[in-house]
Amino acid sequence: MDSNKLWLIGSVLVTSVIVVLGVVLGIQPQLASMNSANASRTVVQVTNAEHVALLARLKHDFKNLNVLTATAEALAESVPSGSAMPALVDQLDAQALATGLTLTGMTVTEAVAYAPVAPVAPVAPVAPVVTEAPAIVPAATTATSATEINNTNFAAFPLQVTVTGSYDQVLDFVSRLQSGSRLFLVDGLNTAAAPELPGTVNATISGLVYSLVTPVAPVVATAG
Repeated sequence: MDSNKLWLIGSVLVTSVIVVLGVVLGIQPQLASMNSANASRTVVQVTNAEHVALLARLKHDFKNLNVLTATAEALAESVPSGSAMPALVDQLDAQALATGLTLTGMTVTEAVAYAPVAPVAPVAPVAPVVTEAPAIVPAATTATSATEINNTNFAAFPLQVTVTGSYDQVLDFVSRLQSGSRLFLVDGLNTAAAPELPGTVNATISGLVYSLVTPVAPVVATAG
C-alpha cells in the first residue's frame, strides 16, 4: 500500500472523528438545551392557563360580589355564631305582630350538640365457607372534613313558644316561623281553646333553632 492510500485513509478517519466530536460536543448539548427549554415553556404555558382561569373566576365573583355578600349575610342570620337570642326574640315579636296574635311566652332550654345522621351501611354479602382462617382486614374509616358540620361546631337549642289567637293566626305564625330569617325547625304544635277568649286558642309551638359553635382548642401541656 503506497503512501497516498495511507494518507487518504488517515484523512477519512480524522474527518470521521471530527464529525463525531462535533455532534457530541456541539449539537448534542444544543439539543438537550432545546428540549429543556421546550419543557420549561410547557410548564409556563400550563401555569399561565391556570392563572387566566383564576383571573376569570375572580372577575366573575367580583361582578357578583353584592349577591354573594347578601347570601353570606342571610346564611349568617339563619344560623348565627352563638345563640343570638335577642335577635330571635325580636323576630318572634315581629312575626306575632304580623299575624295579629299575642306572643305570651318563650322557653329556651340548654343547647344540645348536633347529632349527625349516620349513613346506613350496605349489607355485606354472605361470605363463603372457607377451611383456612381468612386474613384480617382493617375496618374502613371515614375521613371527616375540618369544615363538616359535626357535634363540635354545631348546636341546637330546643325552644317552646306560646301564643294566643285564632287557629288560622296560629297556623300563619307557624308558617312564618319556618320561613323566617332564623332557621326554625318546628317539631310540635299543641292547641287548646282559650276559655277566657271565645274563638281563640292557646298554642304551644316547639322546635329547634341552630347556631355555630367555635370548637375549643385542645390544651397543650408544656414542660415546666
